[in-house]
Amino acid sequence: MHVLLEPELSPVGTAPWGDLDSSRGSSILDTVMHPPAVLLLLLLDTGAEAFRICAFNTQRLTLAKVAREHVMDTLVPIVARCDIMVLQEVVDATDSAVRLLLRELNRFDDSGPYDYLSSPQLGRSTYMEKYVYVYRCVQAAAVEELLCGAGSHKTRVLESYVYSDKDDLFAREPFVAQFTLPSSVLPSLALVPLHTTPKDVEKELNALHDVFLDVTQHWQSKDVILLGDFNADCASLPKKRLGELVLRTQAGFHWVIGDQEDTTVRASTHCAYDRIVLHGERVRGLLQAAGAFRFPKSFRLSEVEALNISDHYPVEVELSRAARRLQPLGPATLLLLSLLLPLLPTPLGLVV
Repeated sequence: MHVLLEPELSPVGTAPWGDLDSSRGSSILDTVMHPPAVLLLLLLDTGAEAFRICAFNTQRLTLAKVAREHVMDTLVPIVARCDIMVLQEVVDATDSAVRLLLRELNRFDDSGPYDYLSSPQLGRSTYMEKYVYVYRCVQAAAVEELLCGAGSHKTRVLESYVYSDKDDLFAREPFVAQFTLPSSVLPSLALVPLHTTPKDVEKELNALHDVFLDVTQHWQSKDVILLGDFNADCASLPKKRLGELVLRTQAGFHWVIGDQEDTTVRASTHCAYDRIVLHGERVRGLLQAAGAFRFPKSFRLSEVEALNISDHYPVEVELSRAARRLQPLGPATLLLLSLLLPLLPTPLGLVV
């Protein structure tokens, strides 16, 4: 297995983590000069544990492909990073490839168990694809339970359906699913994946708004995530036409994978094909970060090696499970506090 170097997603509204912004005063000296602020940061849980939802065009995922050891060794840790992963371009009529992937996932580490939900084969010709949701059943507080099923700490599928595409607007109509989430703020969420065909991107993305309306009516909820390989950039959809989409002109849709993002593996391309779009006040209120997972860099793969996996990067969004809260301080934090307390100004009334 590869050693994973954890990527840096962009926190919402900020530069990517690790970027140095001199205007914000990132010197350690600033920390020492403002100890009360440091104390507050130390006392606060620095954000509730994130729930990660991902979408990945796996570029014709077949049984023969996943059976190759170097492919499986990379694909498993990519999927294992996510609480819910939506795989696209799954060319697997019998689900043999998905079941093999699931078997290796459940052997990978102790973060599972995992389960999957597969769509029927979708397409207009002899070439057919599936959307496949792979999801982590058990959350941290319920790791002793070994099977997917009912439980307050589990991610479960509540309901799913293939959108009724009566006018044949989609090459592969969305396979919609509603999941439970480990969040008291947002206990359930609808996901709407779409892999467009490059020749009809604009038509399909405008029709995706109709799917959104159908989903909100079906489940009486405005909290929805649209995600997948939209082909929403470069020659498939120039920026001007992108800006004219219903999902761009209607209020309430938040495109968390930006137009300048590169979701392609090849160095010769720079296109934001793969997107994630949020709708709903509650889901937007839990938003922590979003971006593309550049797995070749994380796994130290050459471009040729990475293209054996896919020519796309996975895209992902991180949602907070709960509000920030005070946490008990650990030994390392207490030691740091003991060093900083003498620097506190006397008006705070603390005796050192």
